[in-house]
Amino acid sequence: MNKINERMFATGSNETEFEAENNDEMELTGPFDPNDIDVDISVVNLGLLLEQLEYEEIDLKPEFQRSSDVWTPEQKSRLIESALLGLPLPSFYFSEDPATNKLMIVDGLQRLSALKDFWLSKKLRLVGLQFLTQLEGKGVDELDRTQIRRIKSLKVTLNTLRKSTPAKVKFVIFQRVNTAGVPLTAQEMRNALYQGRATELLKRMVQANSFQQATDSRVTERRMADTDLANRFLAFFLRKNKYAGELDPFMADTLEVVNNMAQKDVDDIFQTFDTSMTLCFQLLGKNAFRRPDPKKPCCYLRTNKSVFDVLSVSIAWLTPQEQQQLTERKTDFEKGMQLLYNDSDFLRSVTTGTAKVPQVDMRYAKVKDLINKTLAK
Repeated sequence: MNKINERMFATGSNETEFEAENNDEMELTGPFDPNDIDVDISVVNLGLLLEQLEYEEIDLKPEFQRSSDVWTPEQKSRLIESALLGLPLPSFYFSEDPATNKLMIVDGLQRLSALKDFWLSKKLRLVGLQFLTQLEGKGVDELDRTQIRRIKSLKVTLNTLRKSTPAKVKFVIFQRVNTAGVPLTAQEMRNALYQGRATELLKRMVQANSFQQATDSRVTERRMADTDLANRFLAFFLRKNKYAGELDPFMADTLEVVNNMAQKDVDDIFQTFDTSMTLCFQLLGKNAFRRPDPKKPCCYLRTNKSVFDVLSVSIAWLTPQEQQQLTERKTDFEKGMQLLYNDSDFLRSVTTGTAKVPQVDMRYAKVKDLINKTLAK
């Protein structure tokens, strides 16, 4: 991308609602058969892309829509300005949906959303322009024919991963191309690739009142931060014994497993998750998944992903009778958790190398031991 475009698409820092942790996650690895990769590369007029948007041939799933407003109006406006100036836009990457044959956006969601807001919904008016300041405050209907033609005739490159390309191979490709603009998170990529019962289940999980209560509504839907937690629960709840130290592919494979389940089994998983969230809140309150701040008494750090997975899953594994007994011994369990946060082994397992098998096993063993001791009282 040239220097003008770099300035126009510059983005600010990205805050997180999670406690920082060194999880040493690894990328999905191969080897993969290169013959499995089926990519169609085409250079087309931007007008064709706008037409595909208009006729809903590009599938912007609700799960994507939740992350489509990362760009500010100024950033969106500068993309339109770039098109009007004839500056080259980064390539768009799509994945062909095997079920509908529609195109699912992989890389370029923010650009596509900006184009849609300006061209189709017409809710974007140009602001913060750097070069075409005479267009400040104008919408698409106020552009002249020459300006409309410039936008529609701009050449863009479309890279389409055909439906014959396996999902795991697509994930590797997404990791490599997902660098321009505001990159997709790993969870956004997983949601792109594993549409079906699994993604519908994740959506139900994060919208549940029990989840919102247990997380104190601190984990937002922005960039699918909430969905990432739900995906973690599914992975460790269903398949912890298969975990080999690579978190991303482990979570992705779990979505594929859930997609192949009967709907009744999926509903049962949701009920189990809902119950676990309710119990976590009953036992530990709104700070259930947050560590006490060692530097500030009575204060808590941000949500810890590893604490979330070990507590939510460990409680979900209990029988209804054990869950009831645990709630009756709430005070003992709460005190036990405070002691765990002072245990150097447990603390390390939820803050350093958290995706490594020994660390995962350590935190699950520690919580299991705490639960067993609490139930034995």
